[in-house]
Amino acid sequence: MDDAYFIMPEEANLQLPDPSLLNYYKSIKEREYWVEDEINEGTLELVKFILYWNKEDNELEKNSKGNFQRKPIKIFFNSVGGSLEIAYTLYDIIRMSKTPIIGINMGYCMSAAAYIFLACHQRKMIKHSYFIFHQGSIYNLDGEFKQIIAFIKNYQDQVKELSNIIKDRTFYTNEEISDNIIREWYIYQKEALEKGVVHFIIDNIEEVFN
Repeated sequence: MDDAYFIMPEEANLQLPDPSLLNYYKSIKEREYWVEDEINEGTLELVKFILYWNKEDNELEKNSKGNFQRKPIKIFFNSVGGSLEIAYTLYDIIRMSKTPIIGINMGYCMSAAAYIFLACHQRKMIKHSYFIFHQGSIYNLDGEFKQIIAFIKNYQDQVKELSNIIKDRTFYTNEEISDNIIREWYIYQKEALEKGVVHFIIDNIEEVFN
């Protein structure tokens, strides 16, 4: 047998694609993205995809005869949160997106991830998922007096902005927000639906894909 056509079993296995990568690329092809790690610099990859898909849709829209409809982007959340600065970037990009973005809470959506979720144009959750909102914490506060004062002022401004996001994107009153955001604010399905954190509770597997 010609050696060029003979591959040892071990070599054949090495040539098989990583199943997780296959799933990742299949999801991207369907415009589905999982936020399932901490919110950090790696999460900015989602920003790149949102920009790319919007650019793609703009080009298709220009060349269509009026019947073009943008294929929604779906973001599945299962994250403990992370960088607030990254969250702000994603929040702004999602809000500006002309292509509809659907957020789906698949388990837990906490802190920075929860604020990103609120930016989504349509928001869903499975029954036993939940959210945690809070105002964050200050650690290792040291430095000169002016530096500490500037840091505290910036922190106060961020807390105010987080409260404004909740107010703008839900039905909570100012009093409800100020009373709850000072602690770990757990929100489950009934309250999430009543207060507009989500628009739909998913109880049918087909609703995940629609």
